[in-house]
Amino acid sequence: MVLPILLMLTFGIWATARAWNVNNTMQHSAREAARYGATVDPWDPTDPNGSPDAVRAVADADLSGSSVDPLVIGDCIEFVATSASPVCNVIHTNNTNADQIYVQLTYQDYPLNFLFFSVDIDMHASAISRFEAP
Repeated sequence: MVLPILLMLTFGIWATARAWNVNNTMQHSAREAARYGATVDPWDPTDPNGSPDAVRAVADADLSGSSVDPLVIGDCIEFVATSASPVCNVIHTNNTNADQIYVQLTYQDYPLNFLFFSVDIDMHASAISRFEAP
């Protein structure tokens, strides 16, 4: 009689712990990618193999190292001004006051699989690092 309740509790703890681990990994990856992006000089968002792709590669390597599939993680990588709010998909190429790297990682519809049911949640992680040009 107690076994179904015990199994549900055990699987619930495991699923929640895995989601927490994925969220912490995303936070760490965003911080590492922003830290790396702060050292890329010159920053060139128009180059197809340039700065944003290099920053994304750092995040992907960190995610892969923690067994999180980087292909399901969406990103937003920007070079923004201190006074501006980072907005994804807005390129601030003409902003001469830009001095920060903004990295946002998103996991849409992460499945929390419990024993008898499943719930999808959205997870977001972001980091901002000050640009450190030589």
